Amino acid sequence: MGTAIILTMQPLISLVILGYQNFERVTRPCLESLVPWFSDLEIEVIVVDNGSTDDSAEKTRSWCAQHTRLTCHLSKTNLGFAGGMNWGASHAHGKWLFLVNNDTLFPDKAIDALKLVLLQAPQNVAMIGPVTNSAGNGQRLWKPEATHIEWLEIGRSINEHPTGLLMPTYRCDFFCIAIRSDVWVQLSGLDTGFGLGYYEDFDFSLRLRSRGFDQKITEDVFILHLGSASFQASKSARDLMKRNKKRLKSKHQSASFEHTRLGNLAVLEEYTNIKNKGQWGQELSQREQLRKGALVGDAPRSTFKKWLWYRKFRPYV
Repeated sequence: MGTAIILTMQPLISLVILGYQNFERVTRPCLESLVPWFSDLEIEVIVVDNGSTDDSAEKTRSWCAQHTRLTCHLSKTNLGFAGGMNWGASHAHGKWLFLVNNDTLFPDKAIDALKLVLLQAPQNVAMIGPVTNSAGNGQRLWKPEATHIEWLEIGRSINEHPTGLLMPTYRCDFFCIAIRSDVWVQLSGLDTGFGLGYYEDFDFSLRLRSRGFDQKITEDVFILHLGSASFQASKSARDLMKRNKKRLKSKHQSASFEHTRLGNLAVLEEYTNIKNKGQWGQELSQREQLRKGALVGDAPRSTFKKWLWYRKFRPYV
């Protein structure tokens, strides 16, 4: 009887965790940080090894076998970020997909906070990105001297003190991302033409926007991003980035390649609107302080551009 209930209940969230190489150093810590939610029937966990050439695939299989509610899929070849996520998502049943790169750690209450955000999300909001310590847009909070342990504590505090607010963003960073499953299907997932990686998340953000859907940053879910574990600053990676940027430009000729500072400024402008409406709370003060430092830290190097930038952000400090 219990098994039948599990099979017929649609999960709220399908976590799709994509791993490649270095299981012990990267994938295992990510999975272990998610263990507290493995028994939650509203959560489905799908683990994908993306054609690792070391012993990560077998270690992934062995680790998943110890947790009966997980499903494990091992690709014989590296499908790239887009292909790997598409393959994992093809096995998902949840109302929302939560695509997770393995170079992430989940602080206390992270998925509990995510569930609350998704349950309250307006229908037209089809994609929601968490805040983090490292991203190329307004999802990034700023405290460069903080250790990973300190960030996990900051994340726990954020996850435990919700604001109920969704912030504007031009695009979302896919270190981990929540997407309505029906919209994912409408857009046919990620474009595998981007190969091993880079800019497929930007492309998806723009395609989603062109279909009339909204995307937002949630101020209430923090996920620690350790940084890319699959790519290094090699010539081949730089060449791939250049090629994929050209592909993105050819698909979206009006795409805006805005600096991280502008994404952060958009959130701070929204903070000002919230203050003016008298809706400010202590929970937002913590987030605000983690963003204000970035206004200085992200300033342009050119003296004239720096002066213009300071003039622009001065009302927000």
